[in-house]
Amino acid sequence: MHLHFVGVGGIGMSGLAKILLQSGYKVSGSDVKETEITQKLREQGAKIYKGHRKSHIEDADIVVFSSAISPDNPEIREAKKRDVPLISRGELVAQITNSKENIVIAGTHGKTTTTALVAELLINTGKDPTILIGGVLKKINSNSKLGKSRWAVIESDESDASFLFLHPYIAVLTNVEDDHLDFYGSPRNILQAFIKFADKIKSEGAGVVNLDDPALFYLLKKKKLRKRVLTFGLNSQADIWAEDIKLEKLGCRFKIGYGKNIMGEVKVPLPGLHNVYNCLATVGVGYLLGVDWIKIKKSLSSFKGVKRRLEKVGQIGKVPVFDDYAHHPTEIKATLAELKRLGRRLIVIFQPHRYTRTKLLLPCFLSAFDKADILILTPIYAASETPISGITGETLFKLLYKRRRLPTYYFSSKQKIINFVKNNLQENDIIVTIGAGDITSLSTQLILEFGK
Repeated sequence: MHLHFVGVGGIGMSGLAKILLQSGYKVSGSDVKETEITQKLREQGAKIYKGHRKSHIEDADIVVFSSAISPDNPEIREAKKRDVPLISRGELVAQITNSKENIVIAGTHGKTTTTALVAELLINTGKDPTILIGGVLKKINSNSKLGKSRWAVIESDESDASFLFLHPYIAVLTNVEDDHLDFYGSPRNILQAFIKFADKIKSEGAGVVNLDDPALFYLLKKKKLRKRVLTFGLNSQADIWAEDIKLEKLGCRFKIGYGKNIMGEVKVPLPGLHNVYNCLATVGVGYLLGVDWIKIKKSLSSFKGVKRRLEKVGQIGKVPVFDDYAHHPTEIKATLAELKRLGRRLIVIFQPHRYTRTKLLLPCFLSAFDKADILILTPIYAASETPISGITGETLFKLLYKRRRLPTYYFSSKQKIINFVKNNLQENDIIVTIGAGDITSLSTQLILEFGK
């Protein structure tokens, strides 16, 4: 069988394509540009096309698409014309994995890191899971893996409610906050989607739920989550909890309790309070799977990390350069708070992601960069969206500039940013590129430029 992926270069689509290649299917795909992701798919046996043309689907049995793909895409139109079956990425993930014991991580923030922590725990305890994650897991140097066991670890996608196709054995709920309002329309609708997702948990399964998250606490209090639940948080009211938390430079140390007992202390190479929560969620999954504490602790302590999650990508002289995927104001605040612990002047280069998100969360972005010392803004990364009148990178720049909280600049090209950094960099600086688009390439460019 031949499956063709429209937009195969996306992190979610490429991961699924790899799983199907590993399963023995014929896979092709198209995307608007060549990237490292598409090159690796080609090396693994996929036929990759640059650009979208109706001829690309000529011998396809099924055409796979994501929510980022417009219905007007020529390959989608041709599939409809020829009656070639169309299936969304979310539906296909469900078809492949719902027969397994799915461990599904859902939430507004922390999904990728928590998925990675859980995936490594299962790998380290010999469970050989199938993995689908929205980032490159350093331990396997990939965003997906076909396992031989009955287990699957999946990072869900709530952006278009496609996580409702999944039937988890264990569902981890990290937090719920306003995002993807262009799809949901209101915070109430977002909550309703998470209630429906929790109802999809298999009868013998359970939810692992953040008790400290206001939205999830509300759902627990109102008994909206009807399946078995294991809670986690920062006080002993939760089933799994943390105390004596010490946030260190690019890491943290804390004690973990279960019930009324302290299990022990763990040190993890992940900075920030948000990562304490991610670790607690992983402990919850471990206990539900019957993994003993010593193995859980060892796995957390040896975590290899995920690319683009506060990743140190290199050095310019004595200046460390980081790259991070944060694109929501809450995530940006958490990232900058941790970098500020290093005690250096912080240069932030931010690429806004999507016109709709920028418009709907514009007021929240205004305080997101307060920990920065210098802020550089770029044009919005569209992610296939149509521009919205009056919403640009310059719009955000003007509002932030008016606040006069910190030196703020806007540059229309990456080369202009490189020139600015060259003229203003100091020995005691940190540089971080932030965003969910293609800003990651700039961190590499900066390192190469300064090496000339």
